[in-house]
Amino acid sequence: MHVGFIGLGNMGAPLARRLCTDHTLWVFDQSQTAVDAFTGADAQVVKSAAELAESVDIVLTCLPTSEDLRSLLFGDQQVASALKAGAMLIDMTTGDPGITRDLASKLVMDGIELIDAPVSGGPKGATAGTIAIIVGGSDAQFARALPVLGSISCNVLHAGDVGAGHAVKAGNNLLNLVCRLASFEVVSLLVKAGVTPENAVAIIQKSSGRNYATEITLPDNILSGTLHQGFTMGLMHKDSSVALQMANDLDVPLPISTTAFANLKKAMNEHGQESDMSAVALTYENDSGARIRP
Repeated sequence: MHVGFIGLGNMGAPLARRLCTDHTLWVFDQSQTAVDAFTGADAQVVKSAAELAESVDIVLTCLPTSEDLRSLLFGDQQVASALKAGAMLIDMTTGDPGITRDLASKLVMDGIELIDAPVSGGPKGATAGTIAIIVGGSDAQFARALPVLGSISCNVLHAGDVGAGHAVKAGNNLLNLVCRLASFEVVSLLVKAGVTPENAVAIIQKSSGRNYATEITLPDNILSGTLHQGFTMGLMHKDSSVALQMANDLDVPLPISTTAFANLKKAMNEHGQESDMSAVALTYENDSGARIRP
């Protein structure tokens, strides 16, 4: 199958590489450095997103925001007009479900299908082929996309109709924020109570308080001292904002999530939006006086 991939960033590049084995792949990115990494790989590098769209049956995108996808489709690059009737666009961006549905309704008028398929699991999961791919689309669309998405990961999950994938991803990241900050908070408390951070994390991980932060974030990125998980505060702020806007639109109160979001903004003001999410631990160290790094 002829497949194209647009957006070769920290997440897009490892996702795209996994497609080379099973499919004829075209790739494009605005960054020449990102494109150069595919030179010599089993992929055809093209000069424009429109050229890619003309060459393939299925296009996957992995961009910073849904507005970037809108611009790609209907802005200067005019990818929407380059796509062939019957083509499918699979958006792997962590996007806004409302914008996704709006774009899908526009594209379908020209016989083009758009579904959402954001991912969760980070670059490590993308490289290993274990990343969760959360698909929003009809049963027929899911069946059509599965041979392509199944080449990327063994964990392809159907969330519901178009937009459901982006909704679940936004909610998941908001929950990740809550669990992460709560874990930093409690570990700081235990360190002040005389428990080593290593013992606190190891014991919680074997107990009912375990979560992604105690399993991955704290051991790999905080207790190791690396303070790098490859996901910025700005991106977490963007994703959480989507979930909180959903809650506002649907009149669903989220008091715990709102508090966590306020704490994220405090940390982002201290360290900058381009800081890795692991740097939030520094804010908790400063506030509690308990050092949880080596």
